Amino acid sequence: MKKILFAALAFAPLLALSAQAQKAVKPAAPSAFAPGTTARDLAPLMAKPVAPFEWAYPVGPTGLPRPDPAATFTAQGADPNLKLTMRQVGDAFGPPDWFPKDHAPLPQIVGHGRSPHVPACTLCHLPNGNGHPESASISGLTAPYITQQMHAFRDGERTNIRAPAMIEMALDISEKELREAAAYYAHIPRAQQKWLRVVETSRAPASHVGAGGARFFDKGAQTVPVAPDMIYEVAESEEVELRNAHVGFVDYVPAGSLEKGRIVAMGNRGQMRSCGSCHGDDYRGHADAPRIAGRSAYYLIRQLADMRSGVRKGAALGKMKEIIGKLSDADIINVAAYMASRSP
Repeated sequence: MKKILFAALAFAPLLALSAQAQKAVKPAAPSAFAPGTTARDLAPLMAKPVAPFEWAYPVGPTGLPRPDPAATFTAQGADPNLKLTMRQVGDAFGPPDWFPKDHAPLPQIVGHGRSPHVPACTLCHLPNGNGHPESASISGLTAPYITQQMHAFRDGERTNIRAPAMIEMALDISEKELREAAAYYAHIPRAQQKWLRVVETSRAPASHVGAGGARFFDKGAQTVPVAPDMIYEVAESEEVELRNAHVGFVDYVPAGSLEKGRIVAMGNRGQMRSCGSCHGDDYRGHADAPRIAGRSAYYLIRQLADMRSGVRKGAALGKMKEIIGKLSDADIINVAAYMASRSP
C-alpha cells in the first residue's frame, strides 16, 4: 500500500514542536505551566534529548508530502463497510476505533476527549492502550500510577520533547475524567497488552524515520548493522498510520543484549537492587510501580535517560533515584531490550 503519512496531518504540529524543542537547553520550570497553556507554548521550554540517546526520541522529517485528507481507507481486518477519510483518521476528538468489539465501551474522555485542550486518549494510545513509539504503552498500568503520572506532567516533573501535548492535557483534564481514563486503561486484558516483538541480531532490515517519528521498513532486502549502542524499533506495517490497533512494532536489539540486560535486571552483579524488587518478579508492576515487561525499548530508554539527566523527576521516582546513577549507557540499552522482550 502507498505511504499514507497520516501523521503528517495529525501530528504535524507536534512534530514541529518537537523539532523546536530540540534546540532548548533547559527543562521548563513548573511556574511556566498554567491551565490553557498549549503544547506550542511549552515546546521551546522542553529539554533536548540527552546524548547518546537522541535516536530514541525520533522526529519525523520536515517536508513530508501531506496526504489527501479526503482519501478513504479501511484498516486491514476491520469491518469493510467502515471507511474513513484521512481527515477522520487524524481527528483529535474522534480518532478511529476500527475494532470496537475488542474492548469495553470507551469513556467519553478516552474516545473523544474534550476540546480544545484534551484530545482523545485513543489518538495516541489507541483503544488497546499500546500506542506507538512516540507515545507510550499504558495498557495494564495501575490506575493510581496513571493518575500519578498525569499529575507529574501537570506539575512540571516530566519535560522531554514528547511531553508538551501531555502537559497541555494534564493542565486541563478534570480529576473525574482522569479517573475514568485511568480505570479504562488499567483494565485492558493482559492478552491485549502485547504489541511488539524483539529480535536479537547483528543486522536488521534497513529502515527510515517517517511520519509521526515512527520507523518504517525500506523497500528491498538491504540490511544494516545493529551496533551495541543502537536499537531499531520498526513498524510491522504501514497500517500503523491508520491507527490500526492490530499492528505493532519490532525491536531489533544488539546481539548479546538480552543476557546482558537480564544481568542488569537482576541487580547488575550486586551493584544495585533488582528491578523485580519494585516492579515484581514478572516485571508487571503493582501499585505505584509500573509494568515494564513488554514495553517499548525506545520508551524505556527515554525514561531512564530522562531520570538520569533530571528531565524526569519528583517523588514518584522513588527508589529509582538510588539506581539510575549506577546505570551506564550500555546498561540502559541492554535492560531496555531485555524488558521489551518479556511477556507483558
